[in-house]
Amino acid sequence: MSNDKIVELNPHRTSPGIARALIAGQDTSLGPGNPVEQIQAILDRPDAEGFIPSINPHSLFRLIKEAGFDQGVDLVPYASPEQIQVIIDLDCWEGDHLSGRRMATWMAVLVAEADDARFKQVIRELDPEVIALYFKAHVEAVEVLDPEEGIPDHLPDRVELSPDNAYALVYTDDEDIAALMRAMVKRLYEVDPAMAWTLFEAVRWELTSQMEEMALQWRTSRLEEFGYVARTEALAVYAYLNPVRFRERWEKGDIEAKVQLAAPETFDVPRVLVENLDERLFFFKVVDALDDDALVERIAAELTALNNRTMIADGIEPGEIETGREVVRRTGGYLSLGLEFVSRTELERAERVIRTVPLRQLFQVGYSLAHNLKLKAAQLEQRPTLTLVEDLPYSLLNPDEAALFEGLSAVRPTFAADRATFDIFHTQSQVDQAALRIGMLAFKQIWLFGVTRHRVEDLAALLYNDKLRNEADQASFDVFFASSLATHLIAGKPWVRGLTEAELRELPAKLRQAPWGDDPIGYFEPVIGPILVELPPATSGLATRWLRETLAQLVDELGQVSDFIGAEPYTELLLVAAE
Repeated sequence: MSNDKIVELNPHRTSPGIARALIAGQDTSLGPGNPVEQIQAILDRPDAEGFIPSINPHSLFRLIKEAGFDQGVDLVPYASPEQIQVIIDLDCWEGDHLSGRRMATWMAVLVAEADDARFKQVIRELDPEVIALYFKAHVEAVEVLDPEEGIPDHLPDRVELSPDNAYALVYTDDEDIAALMRAMVKRLYEVDPAMAWTLFEAVRWELTSQMEEMALQWRTSRLEEFGYVARTEALAVYAYLNPVRFRERWEKGDIEAKVQLAAPETFDVPRVLVENLDERLFFFKVVDALDDDALVERIAAELTALNNRTMIADGIEPGEIETGREVVRRTGGYLSLGLEFVSRTELERAERVIRTVPLRQLFQVGYSLAHNLKLKAAQLEQRPTLTLVEDLPYSLLNPDEAALFEGLSAVRPTFAADRATFDIFHTQSQVDQAALRIGMLAFKQIWLFGVTRHRVEDLAALLYNDKLRNEADQASFDVFFASSLATHLIAGKPWVRGLTEAELRELPAKLRQAPWGDDPIGYFEPVIGPILVELPPATSGLATRWLRETLAQLVDELGQVSDFIGAEPYTELLLVAAE
């Protein structure tokens, strides 16, 4: 909707303590300026060819990605084999499969621009399975047993002989990739023919599945050194952790001591993490108040590793981390919520929690609190329903309630304060509000299907059998309840039915008279009395609240109506009978 309010993080000042630690952990060898300026400064160095291979491989990749490939491409011909391997690890895999299409982008630069020595070194020192997989994806190699007979007849027309006439090469039908492969084969024969033969034999005899499995193992091992774990392992960060039991165990000192590791001198800090820290969050307020710089640095490294895990768990490849702004926001929110819950929002306790509990477990506590709400909301969908419209999961909810449930139903639950205000979960207050609203909806559901004994099929028939002027998606719990109040007010009977035109004409005057006086509970006892009798005493407050809110809305929106101009203004609030 055009008036939706998405809570943004950018306007908030970054928490200075942990931001300084994160920035300090970044590679400072790139110099000042934005990525484009940094690249230009590197290329302007008199020792650029020697300096580029010395850059941290992850920093080099981030620099090119942030500046854009067109801006960073001039660095690639001078990159070391280790740097190219990291680029392939981060940018050329889709899930568990090597992407030849992505790899071609980088290979094209090396083939066209790298000098002979660099090209030979890179091809020889890359994981052999990776370069062999790339070849096998784009070229078929058939040994030519008799050079005098030439190319075997069974091969397609696009076949060509290798420069030494030892192999018949069938290139992919993708013309751009085929042209790149021809150029690559030509250069290999010029600088390292033995490597060309090795690759062609791998194309002939090695199984793609086995090579890809081995390449993936090497890639996973390297990425784990930088905090990027396999997705199956990363998903464990979302494992359920009972919040109440965990807090009780911490308060009793019955949890395993946190391992205190020194922060590395530098660690790969995505820019998206530094730019999306938010001072609203309780976690960052607590960290900012710490006077232990070494502790803040350890927390910064731990926070980076946590974000890497949540990114991968949420399907963002290591090379695409900078696109994970929403994941960073949610991670900070769940983490802060977990800290607030365990510490009971007490700053002194919160500092002790941070010193003694791994951030991953605090994140799990926060996520589990939100997940509990998701489960409670899902239960209502089956008890017996939250909708009377097949294609709308929440037709019985008002717009604010529907927004809440839509947020909770997400894979990673989010919070909707109302129909136009959406936010990450990050405070206990949000959890309490959501729980109260879910409880109110459970009460409404019990009233309609339990206390008044209405059946789903009967209510659906009422909506679809031309008995009402309302559209099917206008009939919410609130509309059914308001109709019951209105029929009692006019006819003395709390019926759940459509009001006639004569009753609609009479209703505004009745609302202005307010015959319930100071005792709406007593006056509408026929409506809410069965609720108070059949449900536990603890629900009386919900009944009273629903009654007062509904009456206030009816008086506010209909009590001032003086001239009847048709049924349409009433259908958003009441069931209106068809003529």
